[in-house]
Amino acid sequence: MKDYKEELLKLLKEFKIEEKALKTFFSFFENYTIPTYISDNADHPGPSDILSHFGIRPKDIENFCTIKHIILNDEDCFKNHIKNMFDYFSYFMERFLEIFCNFNEENAYNFVLDSIRFGFNLSKTKDAVFGFYKAQNIVSSYVVDAIKRYQEYQADVNMFELTASFIKFSNFASEIVSLAYYEKVLTDKIGEVYEIALKDSLTSLYTRAKFEDVRVHEFSRSKRYRLPLSLCMLDIDDFKKINDTYGHPIGDEVLKTIGSILLRHLRSSDIPFRWGGEEFLVVFTHTHADEAKIACNKLLNIIRSAEIKKDDKTITFTVSMGLTELKEEDDSIEKGIERADKALYMAKKNGKNLIEILT
Repeated sequence: MKDYKEELLKLLKEFKIEEKALKTFFSFFENYTIPTYISDNADHPGPSDILSHFGIRPKDIENFCTIKHIILNDEDCFKNHIKNMFDYFSYFMERFLEIFCNFNEENAYNFVLDSIRFGFNLSKTKDAVFGFYKAQNIVSSYVVDAIKRYQEYQADVNMFELTASFIKFSNFASEIVSLAYYEKVLTDKIGEVYEIALKDSLTSLYTRAKFEDVRVHEFSRSKRYRLPLSLCMLDIDDFKKINDTYGHPIGDEVLKTIGSILLRHLRSSDIPFRWGGEEFLVVFTHTHADEAKIACNKLLNIIRSAEIKKDDKTITFTVSMGLTELKEEDDSIEKGIERADKALYMAKKNGKNLIEILT
């Protein structure tokens, strides 16, 4: 048997689910140890372990192959009915039927993984889980009807037992899908709230609290793979004068404008922060200082060209920037920030509205 714990762990990582959920989902592989059916016939001592896990009797498999044939050849065309109504459910529902006809350990456990993946993916579409329940009810109605028709020419089949086996497995699959769906929804919601909490409400940039997450990841990645990493500190020139002259609402508009410019004109791989007050930090990932300087010059020009209107006045503003690149001997990203801060001080001292680089 393959290492399903390892396969499940990969799945959780793919969908960014916390590893602590591993135990919950792995219980679907481990906790079905009591047979749900024991035969009185000595020639058939009972189901195999894997069948008992899922509440299916050995003879149900053979019967269900015929039942599946009845369903898929129905004049009402079950397959088209499901596909037309729930296009993105069709593959899963076909697997759901197929598993009964080819039920072995590998297929059954792979189906559990498929169900977990399916539940995670359902979270991407609004109200999709309710569509899943509806589709499952349609499947169940077709199966029960097919069992009735099967009994018409297979008189010795126990309709109650066969239906019960199907319902047990149907409920089992539904339980996995539902758990995965709500786990993913909860994970996304927690992540969304976490991201909101770490963003500055005025500029929509990340705060220093978020930097605690970023610095460990980006610094270790830069060191491990020898990737360049550049840091830029920028500060609004004469910000106190802006507030004193035009009032704090205009000062807030300046901050919002700069935040908007950084978000619009930086690459998606670059990470801007509101560092505090009128000061900002940009982390240029995979970027040497000479490359970052080109981006900083572009930002400098865009910011100095920006305007804020108040009554009959046009308000302009500038920033100063300090830029550095992480060195091989730096044992923390803070060393780079210290240099960027010193370079910023140099820019202020040398006339403002410019960039200084400290290597």
